[in-house]
Parts: sequence; C-alpha cells; structure tokens
Amino acid sequence: MDSVPAHLKAFFDAAIYPHPAEKIEMIQTHISWVFMAGNYAYKFKKPVDFGFLDFSTLEKRKYFCRRELELNRRISPAIYLGVHSISRQGDHYRLDGEGEVVDYCLKMHRFSQSDLLDERLKRGDFDAAWMDLLACDTASFHAGSASNREIDHIALLCDHIALNLEAASRHTDAGLNRHTIQSLTAFAERALAQLQPLLEARQSADHVRHCHGDLHLKNIALIDGYPRLFDCIEFNDDFSTIDTMSDVAFLIMDCDAHGRTDLGMRFLSRYLECSGDYDGLKLLPLYLFYRATVRGKVACLLADELDGESRAVQLAEAANYFELALGYTVKRLNRLFAIGGLSGSGKSYLALLGCGEEQAIMIRSDATRKRIKGNYPGLELYGRQMHINTYNDIFEAAKTTIDAGYSVILDATFIDSDSRLRLKQLAERCSVPLHLFWLDIEEPVLRARIEQRQLAESDISDADLHVLELQLEEYKKPAESWLEFLTTNSIWPHRHGR
Repeated sequence: MDSVPAHLKAFFDAAIYPHPAEKIEMIQTHISWVFMAGNYAYKFKKPVDFGFLDFSTLEKRKYFCRRELELNRRISPAIYLGVHSISRQGDHYRLDGEGEVVDYCLKMHRFSQSDLLDERLKRGDFDAAWMDLLACDTASFHAGSASNREIDHIALLCDHIALNLEAASRHTDAGLNRHTIQSLTAFAERALAQLQPLLEARQSADHVRHCHGDLHLKNIALIDGYPRLFDCIEFNDDFSTIDTMSDVAFLIMDCDAHGRTDLGMRFLSRYLECSGDYDGLKLLPLYLFYRATVRGKVACLLADELDGESRAVQLAEAANYFELALGYTVKRLNRLFAIGGLSGSGKSYLALLGCGEEQAIMIRSDATRKRIKGNYPGLELYGRQMHINTYNDIFEAAKTTIDAGYSVILDATFIDSDSRLRLKQLAERCSVPLHLFWLDIEEPVLRARIEQRQLAESDISDADLHVLELQLEEYKKPAESWLEFLTTNSIWPHRHGR
C-alpha cells in the first residue's frame, strides 16, 4: 500500500464511494490500479510512459480513460459506466468534487475474477456453447467497427514480429531453443514476403479495422451467464487497427495454449459462419504465429524483472509459446469430411465432435442459408433455388478453406445424388481424402428430435416437420460405395486412417 499514491489510498475507505462499498479490494497490473468496492470497480491508469503507451500526465490519463470508455462500450456497454474525476481539498479527496483535480478513473460494473473465462477453463467449469455466442458477437463487432485504409498495418506487423523474435533471441542462453527461434525468423521472412499481396488486398477490401486488439480468455468475463468481451486496447491504435483475422487469431491461439484446440476451432467455425470471411483463412497461420510470439515476448520481458524460480517459470512459459508458434509454421494433412442425412438426424452435433477431433472447420448449410438469404430477396428459405444457392456457397467456402490448409466438415443433408457427386469432385479437385458419413436414423426419431428442437427454440435450423415430409417424398437411401453409414451421432468415427 505504501507504493500507492496518496489520493488512491482514500479508495480503501468506503466513505469516498457514492454507494455501499463492502469488501474493498485492490488489484494492479503494470499499467493500472483497480479498486473493487461493492458492485462496482474503479480503474486508474498508472503515470507510466513505455513509449508505445503514455499515461504520464493528468490530461493523458483523462483522455485515455474516456477513450477506454468509448471503445469498450461498443462491445460491453453494461460493464463500462463512466469516467470520474478525483479532486483534492486540503487533505481530503472526493469523486467528482470541488477542488483541484488530481486524477481520473473509469467506473465499471464489478464482476468476479473467478468468472473470467480462463479461470472457468482452469476449473473445468466451462460451457463450450459460450464460444458460439462470442463468435457471433465478435463478427458483429468487427462488421460495425471502422475500417482503415491509411494505416501501414503491414509495416507495423513486420516491426512487431521482429521485436517479438528479438526478445526471444536475447534469451537463448537462458533456456529458449536457438533452433526454434531461427526457424521462426526464417518463417516470418518467408511468409511476410509471400503474403504481402494478400495483406494489401485485405486492407483494400476493408478488413483492416479498429478491433479489440487483446482478444483472449482473460479479457472475457461471464456476466449473468453470458460471455462479455472487455478491456480492448485503448492506449495505441497501432495495436488495435488490424486485420480482423488477426483479432480472431488471438483467441484461437489462447485456446490452443490452454490445451483446448476444440474450443478455438469451434469459435473459428462459428465466426466464419457469421462473417463469411473464409478468404481470411490464408492469413490465419501467420496471425496465429504472431499472437503466440507476442505472448512469448511478454513472458521474456517479465522474466527480466524476476530472479530465481520465478524467472525460470516465466522463461518456461516463453519457451512454450515459441514452440506453439513453431507449430503454426508446419503444414498439416487436411481432409474433407461431410455429414449427410435427413433433417433431425443429428448432423450438427456430430460435426461439433469432429471439429475438435480433426481440428477442422465446420461449415453448416443452415447457417450459410441464413447468412446469404439477404442476397436473394424474395426466395423461399427452403425453396429449390435457395437450396442450390446454399450448396454453391458451402462448396465454395469448403474449397477456400481447404486451399488455405485446413480440414473441413460439411454439415448438410446431401440428399440429392448430384450434391454427393459434387462433393466427390471437390475432394478430387483439391487432392484431399474424402469421408462422407451418413446418419441413417429411424423416422420416428427424426420427428421426435425436430419437435424437441422447435420447442427449445435454440437450434439454428428452421427445418420443421413439413420440411422433413418434403425430404421423405424424394428420399432414396444413398448407394455410393465410398459412403459410410452411421446409426448414431454420439461418437465421432475414427476409421478413416488418420
């Protein structure tokens, strides 16, 4: 407490707050102090200047408090409440009082640190469906954020990667693998040169936007049962005006670092369903590599401030992140999976199982149909022409995804033999193995499932019993020899020679 400025010591006293303030606690980072009092939290910026971040003057702290409020209210207006001044009269300090203003703070709704998603994950108290909500909210946030065609985001990316790897190189004598760092440096030089035209094209197509910039599990809190993003970067637009795929990559990388690649792939799949940005996948390995090196660099910098066992722990964490980054530089064998069957057969549930097992991107016909419907006004959602348009789109997205180096799981009925032929042709054209699983489920079970999901009103599919009846009128059990029949959707099949 002795290191806390005098005006902040007043915030340990409940009398300064305009509301009940039980259990006052203070937490701090290298750039802020946060007082948690009652149902609220008050965040102060430390008077520091790190070059890329400068809170050294009163006016700058005022500006960045307001900036943090403005930017974060775009994504979590229920958390971020307002900016307040702290004034001094003699030896007394007040919020928004008369006298000399000595500081500013941001008022927020308080939430438990145990409800941060990284803490939830550590405790095993994590609902994977939260990733669906986060993906849709992130896609909507990106769509509504301001694009920027002026910032030299490529030069900034190159500089940031160079700084990350430079930090790693300084610690090879302290335990980091020299060969790993050399391989990462060679990858960065090669990838940045090869991808520069795409990086430029993405900016011209308005994919460089003002994003969150620090999108990882520790910056997501469960509030009233709903995962909410918070604490986006406000102190330097160079770190947050980025390609939207770079923003997405941070959370995917963080899931990988926590040993939950399945959550990252689920988030990615749902994000792509909402945004339609499958073209961005070609840049994803570069951005995953970049985000892992960012975390590696931060661990190196923290190690420099520590001694003994604490220093060793941080260096081990840095090494893990740089090894994770190396994994993103290696091309994997990708495959094309497809799950067919009548409505209600459980295709989407099986696809979710496969998403984690195969590290594959799911592409659902139901989600695609809803995303593109605005492009075809007047067409019946489940009509013949919309059916054709939907399949055209999912095959195009699948090809783009495979070309980017990722496995795909297509979730659609594939009732028409023509759609199954196109599936086979796609696999041949992309030179990837194909596995089509057909859920052969009894009709009474199909009807019961459709009725159940209509009552629950939680499924993306609008296919009702009428749609099932139309399917049954035309249905002929597939006869292709390369298709595999399944009688349950509860187990992902592993008989495809992985």
